[in-house]
Amino acid sequence: MRRTAVPVTRIAVRWTLLLVLTALAFRRTLADIWRGGGEGTSIGYLFILPLLALALMLGVRRRRKPVLPIHDRETDVIVGLIGLIVALFVQRLLLPRYAPFYELFHFDVLALILFVISGAVLLFGMRATMRYWEVWVLLLVVNPVVYRLVAVALGGGLFAYSLVLIVASAITLAYGFHRGRRRVAWVSALAVTLDCVVFVVLTQRFPDIRISVILGGVVPVTALVVVGCALLLRETPLPADTAPPIGGGPDNPWYVLGVVAAAALLIMVAPMPAMSSENIGAGPRYQGATGLAVPPGWRQTDLRAFDWPQHFYSNDSTFLRQTIRTLEPNPLWDTLGRDRTAQIDLLTVRYGAALDVTPTLVTYDMRYARVSNPPRSVPLGRDLVGTMYSVVDERIHLTWNYLTFIWRRDSAHIQRVTVMTVDNHEPDAYFLPPAPSVAGTASAMIALLARGVSAVTATDPEFKDADLLETLGRQLVEVQQW
Repeated sequence: MRRTAVPVTRIAVRWTLLLVLTALAFRRTLADIWRGGGEGTSIGYLFILPLLALALMLGVRRRRKPVLPIHDRETDVIVGLIGLIVALFVQRLLLPRYAPFYELFHFDVLALILFVISGAVLLFGMRATMRYWEVWVLLLVVNPVVYRLVAVALGGGLFAYSLVLIVASAITLAYGFHRGRRRVAWVSALAVTLDCVVFVVLTQRFPDIRISVILGGVVPVTALVVVGCALLLRETPLPADTAPPIGGGPDNPWYVLGVVAAAALLIMVAPMPAMSSENIGAGPRYQGATGLAVPPGWRQTDLRAFDWPQHFYSNDSTFLRQTIRTLEPNPLWDTLGRDRTAQIDLLTVRYGAALDVTPTLVTYDMRYARVSNPPRSVPLGRDLVGTMYSVVDERIHLTWNYLTFIWRRDSAHIQRVTVMTVDNHEPDAYFLPPAPSVAGTASAMIALLARGVSAVTATDPEFKDADLLETLGRQLVEVQQW
């Protein structure tokens, strides 16, 4: 590549090449984000993040600081290569380690951000890249891991996820269009207030509105407030001589582009975790918020509805716990001739992506439990395949076995069925409560981040009720009205 006479042209060409390589390397990540945002999950906020980054970059350029014209090419190469190696480690080592919780943490987004920062250091130099360190901090902080941890700490649900982006966009845009801490603070507060009012009005008027629609409207409303205040207060625009000089980077970047392209190729061919919502089997027609038909040899003893899914997913989501018990003891399932109890949990949502974002670890409070990994696959008939897990709680010395599968009841109802048993065969046996708490979810996520999947993995699982669950699972599938 020849050095062009116009620096802006050279910058634009290099940024274009870097973004193209990023899109190719993380094409599956971008496709998954697009799918998740289209199905109404909170991950769609990532398409708004680049707009906030551009606004923050404008704010940095309005606050010109002296920059020494010193560029150490060797340092640029060292730092850039280290960044690319870290991005490769995150994508090829950390991501597979957390494969069961891929949609929850989305470590590939962190790898994408590190890849862009490292490429910018190699193509433009570390001094020029770090001139906009606030932008990089924004991208690193508002990543799915931190975003969801903060949202869960605020209570989870539509308002919590929206509030995190409302506050982030208000502060970022106010910083980009206003000067002075006090002015940025009160303009941000005004934007947050107006956004919250709009949120309340929309959710009251449209109870089933998708969170992606809410998040997509945050930036325009915030921008309207911020730009309007800037015009009223006559904020000075960006003068031509205030932009900090952008220098550094090699005059001939072909070898740098080769390194970035090689890293992009290694990321592009890395395997991606499978998602449970990709292969959802067809289920029986939806009969409303009722329990499943009980197979022969069982009787229903209780049916309870929980309202927490309306806060975690959407207003039309439901969760039913159906308790069934055998009519006659089965010696294969209990050597003392006792009847067995099973819990059937039915989580019904509109979009399958929501089930990937909230795996079983989040659905139940498993702070003190360990789950078998990998699970057992169980064919259930009618092209449905379930997965069987063993859960051990060493604190209360109980072991649960559960079988779970997902089917589509109709175009607006996808259901995750979880059949659970416990090694205590008494009628009053304790089952895992299907009520995710803020403390439980947050602590489970932090434990996963700090210790990895081993923090919640049973190394020597016991499947005491494998035969019971396989038999009951197949009976449940066949006895429904297809």
